[in-house]
Amino acid sequence: MRKCFKMSLFKIIPSQKHKEKSQAAAPEDEADVVSSVIGDYGRWQLLMTFLLAMFSFPCTFHIYLPTFTVKSTKFWCRLPDNLAGLPIQDWINYSQPVDACYVRVLPDGITAESILNHTAPILDSFQKCQQWDFDRSEIGDTIISEWNLVCDRSGLTNLAEVVFLIGVGFGGVIGGWISDKFGRKRILMGMLCLQCTLAILSLFVRSYVHYIIVRLIMGFVSVSVVYAAFVLSVELVSGKWVTIAGVCNFFPLPLAYIIVSLLSLLLPNWRDLQLALSLPGCLLLILWFVLPESPRWLIGRGRTQEAKEIIVKAAKFNRREIPEELDKMLMMSKPETEAEQPSVLMLFKGVLLMRTFCLFLAWFSMTIAYYGLLLNIGNLNLGNLHVTSIILAVVEIPAIAVSIPILLKAGRKIPIFISMLVCGLACVASELFSMSFDDDWILIACLMVGKFAIGSTNMMMPIFTAELYPTLIRNLGVGASQVSAGLALICIPYLWELTALNEHLPMVTIAALSAVGGGIVLLLPNTTSINDSKKPNNSSPCNGAFTISDDKVH
Repeated sequence: MRKCFKMSLFKIIPSQKHKEKSQAAAPEDEADVVSSVIGDYGRWQLLMTFLLAMFSFPCTFHIYLPTFTVKSTKFWCRLPDNLAGLPIQDWINYSQPVDACYVRVLPDGITAESILNHTAPILDSFQKCQQWDFDRSEIGDTIISEWNLVCDRSGLTNLAEVVFLIGVGFGGVIGGWISDKFGRKRILMGMLCLQCTLAILSLFVRSYVHYIIVRLIMGFVSVSVVYAAFVLSVELVSGKWVTIAGVCNFFPLPLAYIIVSLLSLLLPNWRDLQLALSLPGCLLLILWFVLPESPRWLIGRGRTQEAKEIIVKAAKFNRREIPEELDKMLMMSKPETEAEQPSVLMLFKGVLLMRTFCLFLAWFSMTIAYYGLLLNIGNLNLGNLHVTSIILAVVEIPAIAVSIPILLKAGRKIPIFISMLVCGLACVASELFSMSFDDDWILIACLMVGKFAIGSTNMMMPIFTAELYPTLIRNLGVGASQVSAGLALICIPYLWELTALNEHLPMVTIAALSAVGGGIVLLLPNTTSINDSKKPNNSSPCNGAFTISDDKVH
């Protein structure tokens, strides 16, 4: 949810030097038309920023939902009807001494009383269990209990989330391209409509295969909604407000985590929870009549009359005077030719080869750390899942807020390195304390520090990535980074499988990757905010919000 960066619509055409100057000037002229008329930030942009941030809620709901709907709980082979009344633990001790996948063959005439007084015969033959019951004291009905995803079918639990995250990975790359081609608003509302349809449809699926198909498409659609809303929000503002508006889109994330946690307490059945979290997204469809198309995107497409209507409405809402020469300004900013299409090979030439490689590793490490902690809270076994989930969500709110002044004043590279290193140290500390203290709150405190740190990184990394690529291939560079993040997401469901080798290995892996990712960032060049530069650089992302320290190297 992190592409500020697909909005670089005007690209320098390097094939003819005499045209380069006029093409390079396009971003400056275009920025003057929009920001000079409606202002960098006003009441209209504030309203749009708030409304567009709302689109993060339904998407985050569907991403975080498996924390409760796919939570593993204790299970046992079902108690036969003729032994009704036998305490569950006595039944488990007698019939399933190894695990619940195989049950002891019961001798004829066995009774509950004989098992309780230890006079029941014990046979050494076992058979495969066919039906199970599940512990529902903390979590109600889940997809695991509905489709018996245990024992030899337990791997299917991870498969359901892998296909969703595959959809997220592809959606991150393709969604931005679709948004660039067809417009922000159209794709935003179209994907939202499809998301609502899929969410409701998932309530009626009765087979596991149909469920994972719906989850695959849902992953693609959800991240496309996030990207379209994010890009539109930052294209409606200018200057330093690009950074602020972009980061504000992340504030709904921890709030959504809290809402899911609280609702799961009230609605323990996964279908009821799914329905409750799907309905709010449907209400956002009415914003079709409120939200504008991006005027900058319209200007880039030569649709100046449509852009003018939006700019005039925004200026009136902001109580700003509309210049008489607005039509002339729009015509001057209209691009004369289509920009040259970038090539993937450009990412692997010259110094960009090192940048691409370093960013690939940094995004992979950051994604593993952030989502490894977020989506595996249930595997940490830290007391009540709902309480732990809410606590770790709350600490992300100040992490998002802190990232704004950091991005505006303290730069990018060093803060990202420090935050990733702190996350790694916090993960190591949680494992060391777990071996020395039998207190969940000590471990939760360590994880709070780690979640705070990596939450800040999650806000800063996308903007830093966009600044490191020249205008011509900035979209492509950010998309390549999302491929790396997508590969990391696919690995997340299997991260806790490492406990088969060592119980501390998952957290140590997160710590190691976080430290390595932070170290890799130090190899990248510095970038600066516009506040630190003497002259805005028109080749920077987000309409001149940032400058690139060595953009000429491409």
